[in-house]
Amino acid sequence: MRIYRRVAAGLLVIVGAVLGTVLGISLMQGSNADETARYEVTVQFNGSVTQQEIDEAGGLLRTFDDDVDFLIMEIFPPIGRAVLTTDATGFCPAVKAALEAESYVDSATCRLWQEPDQAEPDAPVSTNNDPNS
Repeated sequence: MRIYRRVAAGLLVIVGAVLGTVLGISLMQGSNADETARYEVTVQFNGSVTQQEIDEAGGLLRTFDDDVDFLIMEIFPPIGRAVLTTDATGFCPAVKAALEAESYVDSATCRLWQEPDQAEPDAPVSTNNDPNS
């Protein structure tokens, strides 16, 4: 009987440890809702935008994340894109409204950042253009 009691006590300890771990992970994930999140912001500038205004838009994004890289596609009119991290409540509606209020911005989008799927590599590219092979 002593062996069975020891086994039962050991199983209770294991079950308690597992439940404690699951509860701890759940609480940590729940607390992440109030912590920082990553967002992707895209800005479609209009044809009258100046370099100073592009820098101003980048400055607006830096008020949320000092380390943001605001990349500009050098097409005309230019498009700016940034992935930034912030804990600001209501970030997307606020940044979208602030950017679109500027006369040099045609539109802005904001969404939660999703890491690109790296599960499958690109298919190999064939340079063989011969239709008979």
